[in-house]
Amino acid sequence: MKRLHILILLALIAAFVSIALAATGFRYHKPTAFDKDQQLIISGKSRHYFVLAGDSQVEVNVDGPSRLKVMSRIALAQGVDSAEYAVEYTLDGGNKANRFSHKAAASAKAEYADKREGYIAALRTHIIEVPRGKHTYIFRLPQDAVQTIYLRFSQETNEFTTGTPVVVMTPFEFTSSVDLVSREENYTYYRVSGKDRVVLKLVGPSTLKVLSRIEYDSDMQGKQKWKVQVLEDGGVNVYEFKLPENHRSSIFRFLMPKSQLEGK
Repeated sequence: MKRLHILILLALIAAFVSIALAATGFRYHKPTAFDKDQQLIISGKSRHYFVLAGDSQVEVNVDGPSRLKVMSRIALAQGVDSAEYAVEYTLDGGNKANRFSHKAAASAKAEYADKREGYIAALRTHIIEVPRGKHTYIFRLPQDAVQTIYLRFSQETNEFTTGTPVVVMTPFEFTSSVDLVSREENYTYYRVSGKDRVVLKLVGPSTLKVLSRIEYDSDMQGKQKWKVQVLEDGGVNVYEFKLPENHRSSIFRFLMPKSQLEGK
């Protein structure tokens, strides 16, 4: 890098547990109507699921075009380590039912919030491509199914600006990556510290959104402020991200509008 192009004095003031959660790719989407619900504890955090058992159903309204993520877990019978299951759904009151199926084993990270006995299977996901317009999906168990299934939904969001699809950018060079789970979604971040570097190569003109989290150690408490340096190679649009305070570390995620990558 030939010169310091920008010193970003980002107002990155937030606790590690909350910063950047507004931009997640998929965001929790509550059903419009349901017959039963169930509170589960997943990795120590309370999560609200909606129950399919017997003839119960769950109704979800969603605006498209978009993608609806259906997250499901099956309640396992006593002495059963894994199970196969299926869920059916209809679109806008149609007679034709679509179906998806999964097989899942017991999860050591899932339990009932009310401390009842019984095992819950690991999370499985299915993506529904939602067409343009306003639509209603109704989820049910297949006829004669005797299982209990827990459903949770999230809808694809843009992570940049309202109505703008984005692409997650992978750095051209990085020292180490970190996989984080937020609201049962998995995201990859890239670490920057005194010994870790991240370099991006971009084709302009374009706009890049940078999400950053500070990594807390045992001596850090409460809200934190930190500075990010961006160094540019002026000839080829290569950017290096650094932390001037090299005794700390931060992790980064990079997003760009999809339209700016088309044809490049």
